[in-house]
Amino acid sequence: MPSTAHKYSRTLSVVIPCFNDAELLKSCLHSLTKQTVPADEIVVVNNGSTDHSAAVAQSFEAFKVRLVNEPRNGITWANAAGFNAATSDVILRIDADVTVDPTFIQRVHEIWEQADLSHQAGERIVVGISGSGRFAVPGVKGELISQLYLGLYRSLVGSALGHYPLFGSNSSIRKQWWDEVHHTLDLSDTFVHEDMQLSFAVRPHETIWLQKDLVLTMDDRALRGSIQLLNRLRRGFHTIIVAWKIQLPHQRLGQRGLLGSRLAQVVREEGVDKHAFKAF
Repeated sequence: MPSTAHKYSRTLSVVIPCFNDAELLKSCLHSLTKQTVPADEIVVVNNGSTDHSAAVAQSFEAFKVRLVNEPRNGITWANAAGFNAATSDVILRIDADVTVDPTFIQRVHEIWEQADLSHQAGERIVVGISGSGRFAVPGVKGELISQLYLGLYRSLVGSALGHYPLFGSNSSIRKQWWDEVHHTLDLSDTFVHEDMQLSFAVRPHETIWLQKDLVLTMDDRALRGSIQLLNRLRRGFHTIIVAWKIQLPHQRLGQRGLLGSRLAQVVREEGVDKHAFKAF
């Protein structure tokens, strides 16, 4: 485990999957070198890049940046490789196309302090923290698009989960939790949204903490072209249907106490055929 030089009791690893994002990765890593509280380590996962992404990561070695190569192409493999390689108590997951303010990691530590206190107060165990992002689109337009994009994601996916989802570009999880649940994930299904897939691994006594004001800046490429947006939607529906084939929605929500006593009783007595859900 890395040594910590700050006042916080936990250590923190940053994990950044990367595929052919050399220039964006350089900006991302540069912003991480300017932190008031530095990360204990930064793990860049090179997922078969053919540009100079690996060289960019290696050029930041003086700032505790470590390169991990994952030859199996796909965000699920890259994500898992980074999480498995991380050695800290908390894993902060961001994308190569983001930049963060100088106090970002300090704020992540402070939010985890609050999350730990909530567990002491008898609430569900917080296993992950989900932040927000703002697309690099100027003015009010950028703010509105970002809020709409993330608002729909939280609302639609959250209704299926029974809690807030992790947001892959800006989320952090407990390393111990990852070690406990990662074997339940089908990493070979690279069409899923990996943050949604991991969100479905949250168990009934656990939850995700939403911190809307923990914001980073994201490249706007996710908004470019209707085909890309449509593909993101298809991947989202696919991820949910796959999760429902493992555990039906009424079962998940019932375990979290979200169905109401009468409906929960009907579900227990009647049941629902999970084979009614086909892959999207």
